[in-house]
Amino acid sequence: MSLKFSLIMATLGRSDEIVRLFDSFVAQSYQNFEVIVIDQNDDDRVSKIVDQYSDRIDIKYLRSEKGLSRARNVGLKHVSGQLVAFPDDDCWYAPHILGYVAQRFEGRPDLAGLTGCSEDGHGNRSQGRWAEQPMDVTRFNVWTCATSYTIFLRAEAVQRLNGFDEALGVGSGTKWGAGEEVNYLLGVIDSGEHVAYDPELCIFHPEPLLEMNEKAFSRARLYNRGFGRVLGTNNYPSYFVMYLIARSIAGCAVSALKFDFGRARYYWIAASQRFMGWRDGRGLA
Repeated sequence: MSLKFSLIMATLGRSDEIVRLFDSFVAQSYQNFEVIVIDQNDDDRVSKIVDQYSDRIDIKYLRSEKGLSRARNVGLKHVSGQLVAFPDDDCWYAPHILGYVAQRFEGRPDLAGLTGCSEDGHGNRSQGRWAEQPMDVTRFNVWTCATSYTIFLRAEAVQRLNGFDEALGVGSGTKWGAGEEVNYLLGVIDSGEHVAYDPELCIFHPEPLLEMNEKAFSRARLYNRGFGRVLGTNNYPSYFVMYLIARSIAGCAVSALKFDFGRARYYWIAASQRFMGWRDGRGLA
């Protein structure tokens, strides 16, 4: 019996991107999957799209209050597959992706999770730095081996976790606007389960930092404060935290020397917010 995927997609404020994602689902060579849609909009834009695809995709349509982690926790209660993933509403899959992931899990009961990288659809890496070689995912390399929509987990591993931390993530209403997926994956890794990273597994997602503007700076504050909090609550050693902060400070200096002051500001915000987030997390650990 082939492995079934449960693809949990929370969404807010998007339509065209969902159509692109659903089209990529329809085009998958491997069709044993369900899509669990958690709609956080106040209107019917998503339900109309779901209706358009309901004869081609097995879709469960749910609603939740705002907050990415809250929405994913709602979706987790409705999983019926053996493999679970969390596609963003603005990512999309190449046609072979689900078949490739299923093949990697088949015959590997020791493998609790598989992660991949992000590309922009034009052969360029997107959404940060990525490891270039296959490796086991650890507490220290997870930062370059996973983001939410590149994580695939066995349902058994998911069931052993307590869900996403709802204080983290976009729409949480807190100052920690990211890091929920790393925090979640750390729960699997720290329990001793095997998670592998495969750079051949690429999920498409636009690069969000092409322009350095107020939106990018706001994102830097929220995301890096969240990442820092995860470092603090998960008791990362001080030297590793300082290394991550120093990388951003170095990026700030290099950008300034290139007269790219917008990017220098971005890196400075990232460094300072990581530090403050780490301090937040240490107070909660």
